[in-house]
Amino acid sequence: MKNIDILFGRMDAWRHLPNYQLERRADIFFSLYLPEVLEKHFSFPVKDILVPEFPVHINTIYPDKPTDKSYKIDYVAFSADGDQAFLVELKTDDASRRCSQDKYLCKAKDAGLESLIDGLKKIFMATAAKRKYFHLFGLLEKAGMVSIPDQMRVVMNRSNLQGLNELIREITYLGSPSEIHTVYVQPNGCREHKPDLNQDDKVSVITFKDFAEVVKGHTDVVSHRFAQSLETWASVIPGNNA
Repeated sequence: MKNIDILFGRMDAWRHLPNYQLERRADIFFSLYLPEVLEKHFSFPVKDILVPEFPVHINTIYPDKPTDKSYKIDYVAFSADGDQAFLVELKTDDASRRCSQDKYLCKAKDAGLESLIDGLKKIFMATAAKRKYFHLFGLLEKAGMVSIPDQMRVVMNRSNLQGLNELIREITYLGSPSEIHTVYVQPNGCREHKPDLNQDDKVSVITFKDFAEVVKGHTDVVSHRFAQSLETWASVIPGNNA
């Protein structure tokens, strides 16, 4: 317990420093409880599988921008029946929300999961980090969203990846989400700048207080200490927490 307390104590204190990025240190702890939190918030079962740092192909949601670069969504999750998907952004400072981010999240939602997967295939074909993208598609396959050709697994075990791009085209979309939810997990659900109301209508917010209520349902020492820090982080003045 001592080291756990020191760990969270440091995050509690260091979050006030100018260059300390709390989100990058705390995101793994949020991931432990996120499916359960989504389940409580939306009132239906959610799969335990999370896809972190999900790349959204920019050209897919902005056709006038010809690039294979991507925006990253902190987590993508799926309902247990595969009929719902969640695009989740974590913010440890309410003031760090931006209308521009709301916009691309809503653009991704409107594009639909099949288009987002097609965009991922385009990035997979263009990137030099093909083994990492193979693992990403493996996680999506585990979630029941895609089917990977068996021959691709054979090729990925070789040092020479010749022929891989043709196999990437054969990745099959299996998902059927009829609805995609855009979600922010953030301290208090507010932000300093004037919001774009049309975008806010499409975005759900889960506050740290709501998140902590789920975490408190666990009796282990990590959960207990994390819940304590969540309540501390929720009391931070917007803009004072990087």
